[in-house]
Amino acid sequence: MKQETKAFLDMVAGRRAAQMARQDPTVVASHVVDEHSPRAVVKAERQGKVVAFEFIETAETAALHCNMEDYVFVSNEFGGLAVALPESDYTRDIAVTVLTDLKGRIQRSGAVGDFRFSGYLYDGMGNFKRLM
Repeated sequence: MKQETKAFLDMVAGRRAAQMARQDPTVVASHVVDEHSPRAVVKAERQGKVVAFEFIETAETAALHCNMEDYVFVSNEFGGLAVALPESDYTRDIAVTVLTDLKGRIQRSGAVGDFRFSGYLYDGMGNFKRLM
């Protein structure tokens, strides 16, 4: 992965973690950039228990089937997940279509029971817009 991509994802994920902590002061949020593919993960915990897991995808990772295992695991283990797509590569309508399809694929790929799914677009400044 290019250093500039890694730095950008680190900035976006850091901003998202800070936003989550501002919205709920009882939350401790942390983030990590995947060393093998251009994506990041934000984890929020409250009193040592995971309350949110968010995947910040890039155009290269957004529709990869190999990420499905991560999504299904998080859905089953924690009851929900969020996926964010880059606004620079997806219009609002296309992002909603991709995210809706992704939710269905998670259900068909082994998610057990009901799970919470949220979808976002993020911009070049690390601002997030909720789509679903």
